[in-house]
Amino acid sequence: MKNFARKQWPILVVYSGILIALAVVVFVDFRSGAIMLSLNVLLAFLLRLRLPDSKAGWLRIRRRRIDLTVLATLGILLLILALVVPQGSK
Repeated sequence: MKNFARKQWPILVVYSGILIALAVVVFVDFRSGAIMLSLNVLLAFLLRLRLPDSKAGWLRIRRRRIDLTVLATLGILLLILALVVPQGSK
């Protein structure tokens, strides 16, 4: 298990951030959690951009250009949607 965690640390960091963001969506505030979710996708983009293919682990799904395009587009669109959604009343 330690060897797995050592090899796959980039995706484990992103997954743990996504879980925290989903907990914030459910228990605290939708907008804050959605912003955190988009920032985690952008973190995955940065990790995929900076890490070589041998170190990227499961972040490496397709060719680098396709991975980066998909992650950047998804992260930016999620961030825009999170900022556009009206603030809920409490």
